[in-house]
Amino acid sequence: MTGVGRRASPWRRNRVVGLLPALVVALASCGQAAPHTPSSTPTTTPIPTPSASSRPGPVPLADLKSVIHGLVDRTGPPPVDFLGSVTNFVVVAPWSELQPTQGGPLASDNAIDQAIAAAESLDAGAGQGTVDLKIRLMAGVDAPDWAKQLGGGAVDLVNPQSGTNATVGRFWTSAFGEAYDDLWSKLAAAYDGVPAVHEITVARCMTFTDEPFLRNTGDPSNAQALLAAGYSLAADEQCEEQEIALGTTWRHTRVGVAFNPYQAIEADGSTTTDEPFTGTMMQYCRSQLGPQCVLENNSIRTPPLAGAYSAMYLSMEEFGVPMTFQTASDDKIGDLQTTLSWAAGLGADAVELPQQYVDQP
Repeated sequence: MTGVGRRASPWRRNRVVGLLPALVVALASCGQAAPHTPSSTPTTTPIPTPSASSRPGPVPLADLKSVIHGLVDRTGPPPVDFLGSVTNFVVVAPWSELQPTQGGPLASDNAIDQAIAAAESLDAGAGQGTVDLKIRLMAGVDAPDWAKQLGGGAVDLVNPQSGTNATVGRFWTSAFGEAYDDLWSKLAAAYDGVPAVHEITVARCMTFTDEPFLRNTGDPSNAQALLAAGYSLAADEQCEEQEIALGTTWRHTRVGVAFNPYQAIEADGSTTTDEPFTGTMMQYCRSQLGPQCVLENNSIRTPPLAGAYSAMYLSMEEFGVPMTFQTASDDKIGDLQTTLSWAAGLGADAVELPQQYVDQP
Protein backbone atom coordinates (compact mmCIF):
# COMPACT_ATOMS: atom_id res chain seq x y z
CA MET A 1 0.00 0.00 0.00
CA THR A 2 1.42 3.36 -0.91
CA GLY A 3 1.84 5.56 2.12
CA VAL A 4 1.62 9.27 2.64
CA GLY A 5 4.26 11.77 3.65
CA ARG A 6 5.24 15.34 4.06
CA ARG A 7 7.82 15.81 1.32
CA ALA A 8 6.05 15.91 -2.06
CA SER A 9 2.57 16.97 -0.91
CA PRO A 10 0.79 17.25 2.45
CA TRP A 11 -0.62 13.72 2.42
CA ARG A 12 1.59 11.72 0.03
CA ARG A 13 4.52 9.58 1.16
CA ASN A 14 7.25 8.34 -1.15
CA ARG A 15 7.93 5.05 0.59
CA VAL A 16 6.06 1.77 0.33
CA VAL A 17 5.60 -0.20 3.53
CA GLY A 18 3.42 -2.95 4.87
CA LEU A 19 3.11 -5.27 7.81
CA LEU A 20 3.27 -8.65 6.06
CA PRO A 21 5.71 -10.33 6.32
CA ALA A 22 8.02 -7.66 7.77
CA LEU A 23 6.56 -7.85 11.31
CA VAL A 24 8.01 -11.28 11.92
CA VAL A 25 11.56 -10.29 10.98
CA ALA A 26 11.66 -6.52 11.45
CA LEU A 27 13.48 -6.56 14.79
CA ALA A 28 16.34 -8.40 13.11
CA SER A 29 16.18 -6.84 9.65
CA CYS A 30 15.33 -3.50 8.08
CA GLY A 31 13.94 -5.08 4.88
CA GLN A 32 10.71 -3.72 3.43
CA ALA A 33 7.59 -5.87 3.08
CA ALA A 34 5.46 -6.31 0.03
CA PRO A 35 2.44 -3.99 -0.24
CA HIS A 36 -0.55 -5.19 1.75
CA THR A 37 -3.81 -5.49 -0.15
CA PRO A 38 -6.80 -4.55 2.03
CA SER A 39 -9.61 -7.06 2.30
CA SER A 40 -13.11 -5.93 1.43
CA THR A 41 -15.17 -4.26 4.15
CA PRO A 42 -18.60 -5.78 4.88
CA THR A 43 -21.68 -3.79 4.06
CA THR A 44 -22.73 -1.73 7.06
CA THR A 45 -25.93 -0.08 8.18
CA PRO A 46 -25.60 3.27 10.01
CA ILE A 47 -26.98 3.38 13.54
CA PRO A 48 -28.85 6.61 14.28
CA THR A 49 -27.35 8.78 17.00
CA PRO A 50 -28.16 12.37 17.94
CA SER A 51 -24.49 13.40 17.99
CA ALA A 52 -23.92 12.31 14.40
CA SER A 53 -26.83 14.20 12.84
CA SER A 54 -25.00 17.50 12.41
CA ARG A 55 -21.56 16.08 11.67
CA PRO A 56 -19.93 15.83 8.24
CA GLY A 57 -19.96 12.48 6.47
CA PRO A 58 -17.03 10.08 6.21
CA VAL A 59 -13.78 11.64 5.02
CA PRO A 60 -12.84 10.69 1.43
CA LEU A 61 -9.89 8.29 1.36
CA ALA A 62 -7.90 10.71 -0.80
CA ASP A 63 -8.03 13.33 1.99
CA LEU A 64 -6.66 11.01 4.68
CA LYS A 65 -3.07 10.56 5.73
CA SER A 66 -1.81 7.01 5.44
CA VAL A 67 -2.57 4.37 8.04
CA ILE A 68 0.39 3.75 10.32
CA HIS A 69 2.22 0.67 9.05
CA GLY A 70 4.73 -1.68 10.61
CA LEU A 71 6.16 -1.70 14.12
CA VAL A 72 5.32 0.98 16.68
CA ASP A 73 7.07 2.07 19.88
CA ARG A 74 4.26 2.55 22.42
CA THR A 75 6.30 4.71 24.82
CA GLY A 76 7.88 7.36 22.61
CA PRO A 77 10.50 7.80 19.90
CA PRO A 78 12.27 4.51 19.14
CA PRO A 79 15.99 4.17 19.86
CA VAL A 80 18.05 5.31 16.88
CA ASP A 81 19.50 1.80 16.44
CA PHE A 82 15.97 0.47 15.82
CA LEU A 83 14.76 3.12 13.38
CA GLY A 84 15.23 0.84 10.40
CA SER A 85 12.57 -1.47 11.82
CA VAL A 86 10.47 0.62 14.22
CA THR A 87 9.32 3.62 12.20
CA ASN A 88 6.40 4.89 14.28
CA PHE A 89 5.71 5.86 17.87
CA VAL A 90 2.92 6.74 20.29
CA VAL A 91 2.63 9.88 22.38
CA VAL A 92 0.52 9.43 25.51
CA ALA A 93 -1.48 12.64 25.97
CA PRO A 94 -3.46 13.00 29.25
CA TRP A 95 -6.40 15.40 29.04
CA SER A 96 -5.39 16.88 32.42
CA GLU A 97 -2.12 18.10 30.90
CA LEU A 98 -3.57 19.19 27.56
CA GLN A 99 -6.35 21.40 28.93
CA PRO A 100 -5.80 22.27 32.60
CA THR A 101 -8.57 24.91 32.71
CA GLN A 102 -12.22 24.37 31.81
CA GLY A 103 -12.95 25.57 28.28
CA GLY A 104 -9.42 26.90 28.05
CA PRO A 105 -6.85 26.64 25.29
CA LEU A 106 -4.48 23.72 24.84
CA ALA A 107 -1.36 23.97 26.98
CA SER A 108 1.67 25.21 25.08
CA ASP A 109 4.61 22.86 24.52
CA ASN A 110 2.47 19.91 25.61
CA ALA A 111 3.32 16.25 25.10
CA ILE A 112 1.96 16.29 21.54
CA ASP A 113 4.02 19.35 20.59
CA GLN A 114 7.14 17.70 21.98
CA ALA A 115 6.41 14.44 20.14
CA ILE A 116 5.91 16.26 16.83
CA ALA A 117 9.28 17.97 17.30
CA ALA A 118 10.89 14.59 18.07
CA ALA A 119 9.34 12.97 14.99
CA GLU A 120 10.48 15.80 12.75
CA SER A 121 13.97 15.61 14.25
CA LEU A 122 14.14 11.89 13.49
CA ASP A 123 12.86 12.59 9.97
CA ALA A 124 15.77 14.95 9.46
CA GLY A 125 18.28 12.20 10.22
CA ALA A 126 20.18 11.09 7.13
CA GLY A 127 18.56 8.05 5.54
CA GLN A 128 16.03 7.50 8.31
CA GLY A 129 12.93 8.20 6.23
CA THR A 130 9.77 9.45 7.90
CA VAL A 131 8.51 8.68 11.41
CA ASP A 132 4.74 8.58 11.94
CA LEU A 133 3.06 9.64 15.16
CA LYS A 134 -0.02 8.30 16.95
CA ILE A 135 -1.73 10.32 19.68
CA ARG A 136 -3.07 8.20 22.53
CA LEU A 137 -5.55 10.59 24.11
CA MET A 138 -6.24 9.75 27.75
CA ALA A 139 -9.45 10.73 29.60
CA GLY A 140 -10.91 8.56 32.41
CA VAL A 141 -8.53 8.69 35.36
CA ASP A 142 -6.40 11.14 33.34
CA ALA A 143 -9.18 13.70 32.85
CA PRO A 144 -8.63 17.03 34.63
CA ASP A 145 -10.25 17.46 38.04
CA TRP A 146 -12.61 20.11 36.67
CA ALA A 147 -13.93 17.64 34.07
CA LYS A 148 -14.41 14.96 36.73
CA GLN A 149 -16.81 17.28 38.55
CA LEU A 150 -19.12 17.72 35.55
CA GLY A 151 -22.51 16.02 35.62
CA GLY A 152 -22.43 15.35 39.36
CA GLY A 153 -18.90 14.78 40.61
CA ALA A 154 -16.08 12.27 40.40
CA VAL A 155 -16.65 8.51 40.76
CA ASP A 156 -14.21 6.40 42.78
CA LEU A 157 -13.24 3.12 41.08
CA VAL A 158 -10.82 0.26 41.79
CA ASN A 159 -8.37 -0.90 39.13
CA PRO A 160 -8.80 -4.70 39.13
CA GLN A 161 -5.27 -5.15 37.75
CA SER A 162 -3.45 -3.25 40.48
CA GLY A 163 -6.01 -2.94 43.28
CA THR A 164 -5.45 0.82 43.44
CA ASN A 165 -8.20 3.45 43.62
CA ALA A 166 -8.65 6.39 41.28
CA THR A 167 -11.46 8.67 40.15
CA VAL A 168 -13.14 9.13 36.78
CA GLY A 169 -15.68 11.65 35.57
CA ARG A 170 -19.28 10.84 34.67
CA PHE A 171 -18.33 10.18 31.08
CA TRP A 172 -21.84 9.13 30.06
CA THR A 173 -23.37 12.55 30.89
CA SER A 174 -23.96 15.36 28.41
CA ALA A 175 -21.94 17.81 30.53
CA PHE A 176 -18.85 15.62 30.41
CA GLY A 177 -19.45 14.90 26.72
CA GLU A 178 -19.62 18.59 25.82
CA ALA A 179 -16.31 19.25 27.57
CA TYR A 180 -14.69 16.31 25.77
CA ASP A 181 -16.10 17.56 22.46
CA ASP A 182 -14.49 20.94 23.11
CA LEU A 183 -11.11 19.30 23.74
CA TRP A 184 -11.47 17.09 20.66
CA SER A 185 -12.28 20.07 18.42
CA LYS A 186 -9.31 22.06 19.73
CA LEU A 187 -6.99 19.11 19.16
CA ALA A 188 -8.26 18.74 15.59
CA ALA A 189 -7.79 22.45 14.91
CA ALA A 190 -4.22 22.29 16.21
CA TYR A 191 -2.97 18.97 14.84
CA ASP A 192 -5.13 17.67 11.98
CA GLY A 193 -2.98 19.57 9.50
CA VAL A 194 0.35 18.38 10.95
CA PRO A 195 1.79 15.77 8.54
CA ALA A 196 3.57 13.81 11.30
CA VAL A 197 0.29 13.09 13.13
CA HIS A 198 -1.35 10.10 11.45
CA GLU A 199 -3.78 8.86 14.12
CA ILE A 200 -5.56 9.80 17.33
CA THR A 201 -7.49 7.42 19.61
CA VAL A 202 -10.94 8.09 21.08
CA ALA A 203 -11.04 8.33 24.86
CA ARG A 204 -14.27 9.85 26.20
CA CYS A 205 -15.72 6.59 27.59
CA MET A 206 -12.51 5.09 29.00
CA THR A 207 -11.77 4.52 32.68
CA PHE A 208 -8.25 3.30 33.61
CA THR A 209 -6.85 2.45 30.19
CA ASP A 210 -7.51 3.77 26.71
CA GLU A 211 -9.98 0.93 26.13
CA PRO A 212 -13.49 2.41 26.23
CA PHE A 213 -15.33 -0.92 26.22
CA LEU A 214 -13.89 -2.03 29.58
CA ARG A 215 -15.80 -1.25 32.80
CA ASN A 216 -13.45 -2.99 35.26
CA THR A 217 -16.11 -5.48 36.27
CA GLY A 218 -13.47 -7.74 37.80
CA ASP A 219 -14.09 -5.74 40.99
CA PRO A 220 -17.84 -5.82 41.82
CA SER A 221 -17.66 -2.51 43.67
CA ASN A 222 -17.10 -0.67 40.39
CA ALA A 223 -20.52 -1.55 39.01
CA GLN A 224 -22.18 -0.34 42.21
CA ALA A 225 -20.17 2.90 42.22
CA LEU A 226 -21.10 3.70 38.62
CA LEU A 227 -24.79 2.91 39.15
CA ALA A 228 -24.89 5.04 42.30
CA ALA A 229 -23.52 7.92 40.22
CA GLY A 230 -26.37 7.66 37.70
CA TYR A 231 -24.76 5.37 35.15
CA SER A 232 -27.05 3.35 32.89
CA LEU A 233 -26.38 0.83 30.17
CA ALA A 234 -28.30 2.91 27.62
CA ALA A 235 -26.31 6.05 28.46
CA ASP A 236 -23.04 4.14 28.23
CA GLU A 237 -23.91 2.71 24.82
CA GLN A 238 -24.79 6.20 23.61
CA CYS A 239 -21.44 7.42 24.93
CA GLU A 240 -19.68 4.83 22.75
CA GLU A 241 -21.63 5.96 19.69
CA GLN A 242 -20.98 9.63 20.32
CA GLU A 243 -17.22 9.35 20.83
CA ILE A 244 -16.96 7.44 17.54
CA ALA A 245 -19.25 9.76 15.55
CA LEU A 246 -17.13 12.71 16.68
CA GLY A 247 -14.21 11.31 14.68
CA THR A 248 -15.09 13.19 11.51
CA THR A 249 -14.11 16.44 13.26
CA TRP A 250 -10.68 15.39 12.03
CA ARG A 251 -10.57 15.62 8.22
CA HIS A 252 -7.10 14.20 7.46
CA THR A 253 -6.13 12.06 10.45
CA ARG A 254 -7.14 8.46 11.17
CA VAL A 255 -9.19 7.73 14.29
CA GLY A 256 -8.42 4.61 16.32
CA VAL A 257 -10.90 2.80 18.56
CA ALA A 258 -9.54 0.16 20.96
CA PHE A 259 -12.15 -2.62 21.05
CA ASN A 260 -12.64 -5.29 23.72
CA PRO A 261 -15.62 -7.55 24.41
CA TYR A 262 -17.96 -4.98 26.00
CA GLN A 263 -18.42 -5.24 29.76
CA ALA A 264 -22.11 -4.46 30.25
CA ILE A 265 -23.46 -3.36 33.64
CA GLU A 266 -27.17 -4.01 34.16
CA ALA A 267 -29.45 -1.90 36.37
CA ASP A 268 -29.40 -4.53 39.15
CA GLY A 269 -25.59 -4.47 39.29
CA SER A 270 -25.06 -7.73 37.44
CA THR A 271 -22.49 -7.78 34.68
CA THR A 272 -22.20 -9.60 31.38
CA THR A 273 -19.78 -9.76 28.47
CA ASP A 274 -21.57 -8.46 25.38
CA GLU A 275 -19.23 -9.19 22.47
CA PRO A 276 -22.03 -8.73 19.87
CA PHE A 277 -22.33 -5.09 20.98
CA THR A 278 -18.62 -4.69 20.28
CA GLY A 279 -19.20 -6.04 16.77
CA THR A 280 -22.07 -3.61 16.32
CA MET A 281 -19.79 -0.73 17.29
CA MET A 282 -17.15 -1.85 14.80
CA GLN A 283 -19.84 -1.73 12.15
CA TYR A 284 -20.95 1.66 13.41
CA CYS A 285 -17.39 2.99 13.32
CA ARG A 286 -16.98 2.00 9.68
CA SER A 287 -20.43 3.34 8.75
CA GLN A 288 -19.71 6.73 10.36
CA LEU A 289 -16.01 7.15 9.56
CA GLY A 290 -15.36 4.83 6.63
CA PRO A 291 -11.62 4.18 6.09
CA GLN A 292 -10.80 6.80 8.73
CA CYS A 293 -11.85 4.25 11.39
CA VAL A 294 -8.94 2.08 12.58
CA LEU A 295 -10.08 -1.07 14.41
CA GLU A 296 -7.75 -1.75 17.34
CA ASN A 297 -7.19 -4.06 20.28
CA ASN A 298 -4.53 -3.74 22.98
CA SER A 299 -4.43 -7.30 24.30
CA ILE A 300 -2.69 -9.60 21.79
CA ARG A 301 -0.44 -12.35 23.12
CA THR A 302 0.59 -15.99 22.72
CA PRO A 303 -1.60 -17.95 23.01
CA PRO A 304 -4.37 -15.52 21.97
CA LEU A 305 -7.19 -14.83 24.41
CA ALA A 306 -10.09 -17.22 23.87
CA GLY A 307 -13.87 -17.08 24.26
CA ALA A 308 -15.38 -13.67 23.52
CA TYR A 309 -12.00 -12.42 22.32
CA SER A 310 -11.85 -15.14 19.66
CA ALA A 311 -15.24 -14.00 18.35
CA MET A 312 -14.13 -10.36 18.40
CA TYR A 313 -10.93 -11.10 16.48
CA LEU A 314 -12.97 -12.93 13.84
CA SER A 315 -15.14 -9.82 13.50
CA MET A 316 -12.07 -7.62 13.13
CA GLU A 317 -10.70 -9.89 10.42
CA GLU A 318 -14.07 -9.77 8.67
CA PHE A 319 -14.22 -5.96 8.66
CA GLY A 320 -10.62 -5.78 7.51
CA VAL A 321 -8.08 -3.00 7.42
CA PRO A 322 -7.27 -0.47 8.67
CA MET A 323 -6.45 -2.52 11.77
CA THR A 324 -3.83 -2.08 14.50
CA PHE A 325 -2.87 -4.03 17.61
CA GLN A 326 -0.93 -3.47 20.80
CA THR A 327 0.73 -6.41 22.50
CA ALA A 328 -0.03 -7.33 26.07
CA SER A 329 2.50 -6.26 28.69
CA ASP A 330 5.93 -7.85 28.83
CA ASP A 331 4.88 -10.32 31.54
CA LYS A 332 1.79 -11.47 29.61
CA ILE A 333 2.73 -11.44 25.94
CA GLY A 334 4.37 -14.86 25.76
CA ASP A 335 6.45 -15.21 22.58
CA LEU A 336 6.84 -11.89 20.72
CA GLN A 337 7.63 -13.33 17.29
CA THR A 338 4.64 -15.70 17.42
CA THR A 339 2.40 -12.84 18.53
CA LEU A 340 3.58 -10.67 15.63
CA SER A 341 2.99 -13.55 13.21
CA TRP A 342 -0.56 -13.95 14.54
CA ALA A 343 -1.27 -10.24 13.99
CA ALA A 344 0.18 -10.38 10.50
CA GLY A 345 -1.98 -13.38 9.70
CA LEU A 346 -5.08 -11.45 10.74
CA GLY A 347 -4.14 -8.71 8.27
CA ALA A 348 -2.99 -6.04 10.72
CA ASP A 349 -1.38 -2.86 9.43
CA ALA A 350 0.69 -2.22 12.56
CA VAL A 351 1.55 -3.56 16.01
CA GLU A 352 2.65 -1.60 19.07
CA LEU A 353 5.55 -3.48 20.62
CA PRO A 354 5.93 -4.36 24.32
CA GLN A 355 7.83 -1.80 26.37
CA GLN A 356 10.99 -3.90 26.63
CA TYR A 357 11.21 -4.91 22.98
CA VAL A 358 14.81 -3.70 22.84
CA ASP A 359 15.71 -6.59 25.16
CA GLN A 360 14.11 -9.26 22.96
CA PRO A 361 16.48 -11.75 21.27
